[in-house]
Amino acid sequence: MWEARGDADGLLAWLREEVRPQLDEEVRLELFRSADRVVALIRPAEAGFRLPDPPAELVARPPHAWGFDTVPLDEAD
Repeated sequence: MWEARGDADGLLAWLREEVRPQLDEEVRLELFRSADRVVALIRPAEAGFRLPDPPAELVARPPHAWGFDTVPLDEAD
């Protein structure tokens, strides 16, 4: 998961125009927006793709990135 704060419209355009074309066919990029934040989920996480740093003029601070494993909703441990 990747999260950036700043110019959300600019970040979304950059992700669609610059980043998405670099993805292999098996990698899916899901985008979410909330006011001045953009969250990107990269699936499958095992693909090892890391988003490049966005242009400095689009962000209010450096993006944050976390790795997560998918957990089934009905799994009981």
